[in-house]
Amino acid sequence: MQPTEIVFTFLFLLLAGWAGLAFYTRQQGFGLGPTSSGDKVFRCVECDYVYTDDEDVERSLCPECGRMNSPVQF
Repeated sequence: MQPTEIVFTFLFLLLAGWAGLAFYTRQQGFGLGPTSSGDKVFRCVECDYVYTDDEDVERSLCPECGRMNSPVQF
């Protein structure tokens, strides 16, 4: 076997392995997409400022004007 054939075979197998790995991770979904943070979105009724707060908060204080607001329902 010639050295060029050995190098070609090695590179071909390496490329085929990467392609197989890429196909496998693509099929599994692999979780690389955006994930939800769980925060609630609030909009101030006084100054129209939009902000987020923790998911366990029912009412939140607007950081701009200080008014208490309920979360926005989508």
